[in-house]
Amino acid sequence: MRTAPNEASFATEQAWHEIFLNSNNSSQKALPRDPVFFKTPPGQAENLVTTVHSDVSVRMRQVIGPAFTDRAVARQEGIIQSYVTLMVEKLLGEIGRPGNRKMGALVNVVDWMNWWTFDVIGMLTLGESFDCLEETTNHPWATLIYNSMKMMALAGVMQYFPSLESLILKLLPARIRKMQAGHFSNAAEKIHRRLQRPEAAVGDFMTVMLDQKNNPNFSKMSMPEIESSVALMLLGGSETTGTTICGTINCLIQNPVELTKLECEIRNCFDKEEDITFSALQQLPFLNAVINEGLRLCNPVSGGLLRIVPRGGAVVCGQFLPEGTHVAMNTIVMAHSEANFHRCLEFLPDRYLPDNLRPAEFKNDNRNILKPWGLGTRNCLGRSFGQAELRVVLARLVGILILRLLETSSSTGMILKIMLWCRKNLYGLQLSRG
Repeated sequence: MRTAPNEASFATEQAWHEIFLNSNNSSQKALPRDPVFFKTPPGQAENLVTTVHSDVSVRMRQVIGPAFTDRAVARQEGIIQSYVTLMVEKLLGEIGRPGNRKMGALVNVVDWMNWWTFDVIGMLTLGESFDCLEETTNHPWATLIYNSMKMMALAGVMQYFPSLESLILKLLPARIRKMQAGHFSNAAEKIHRRLQRPEAAVGDFMTVMLDQKNNPNFSKMSMPEIESSVALMLLGGSETTGTTICGTINCLIQNPVELTKLECEIRNCFDKEEDITFSALQQLPFLNAVINEGLRLCNPVSGGLLRIVPRGGAVVCGQFLPEGTHVAMNTIVMAHSEANFHRCLEFLPDRYLPDNLRPAEFKNDNRNILKPWGLGTRNCLGRSFGQAELRVVLARLVGILILRLLETSSSTGMILKIMLWCRKNLYGLQLSRG
C-alpha cells in the first residue's frame, strides 16, 4: 500500500524476504536501513542500534556478538533470576502490608516492570544495578531514557526536512536537549566508572567490548562507539522487554481462562521455585505460546523497521520501487488481519501451540508472517536474552502470585506513541499469594 508519494507499506510474508534478505534468484540485496527511522542521535558516534551502514553493523556485531550467544545467556541466568527473586519478595511484601492480607495488594505493573528491566539491563550491560527495585522507585536515568526516545523520533522526522534541521534543533525546548545530552553523558560516566572496576568483569556486555583479544586497542569498536551503543542498548534492553511483559500480563488478566491455563502449567510442572530454570521453561508449550501471542498483539517495536530503496530501484512483491522509496513492514496490520489469524483480535495462545496440540480452528493461521525479532543480518541480537527474560518473569509471577483484574477496574492497555508502545498505567492488577 502506498502511504505517501515516496513511501510504501507491505504486509505479506513475501515482502519480509524481499526487503530484509539477499535474493537467491537475482542480484537484489537486502534493502538498507532508512536514515529517516534509524538516526544516530546528534553529537554521538555511530552505534550498533541505529547505524544505517551495513559494514559498520557487521564490525560492531563481531565485537558485541559473543555477549549474546545462548551460552552467554546461560552464564547470566543467576543475575536475571536474582532480580526476579527480589521483585517477587518486594511484591510479597506489598501483599503482607496491613490492610492487604485479605484482599491482596493493588499494584501498578508498569512501575514494577520498569524497575525490574532497568535493574537487569544495568547489571547485564555495565555490571551495576540502578537499585530501582531495592528503592521501589524510578532511577532518574530511567526517566531520561524514555524521554530520549522523543528526541530520537524528532531527529528522524527532521530527515524529511534537511534544510530546516539546524533551525528545528535551535527551536527545541532546552529541557528536551538536556534530556538527550543527559542520557548519553550518564552512559559515558557509567562506562568510565566500569573501566575503573576491572573486578566487575563478570561477563557483562562491557566485558566483551573491552576484551583486548576481541577488540584490540579499540580497533574494531572505538570508545565513542561503545558509549553510544551502550546508551541505546540500555533503552532497547529495558523498554522493549518491559513493554512486552506489561502487554502480555494485560492480555492475561483480561482473559482469565488463558491465565488459568498458564497457572496450571507452571504449578503442575514445578514443585519448588528453584526448579524454574531457563532450560526447563523452554520446554513449556503453553508458556511459550503465551509469549508468542503476547508478541503478536503487543509487539514493542511497531514502527515498521523502515528500509530505503537504493540506487537502481528494487522489486518487492512484483512491484518496482524507484530509488529513494521508503519501505516499511506494517506489523500491526499483519497481526490484526483475519487473513493471517483466525479470531485475530482475541488473545488466544493456543494458536501458537505445537502442531500436535494446536486446536483445528487455528490450522490455517499464518504464524510465520510475524517476525518480532526482525529478520536478516540486522535482526535483534538480544533475542535469546529477551525470550529468557519473558519466560522467567511470567513463570515466576504466575507460579507464585495470583494475578487478577479488579472488577471495578478496566485495564487500559497501551497506546501507540512515538516509535514504541507507550505503556499506560495498569493499576487494576490485584496480587495475592498463590
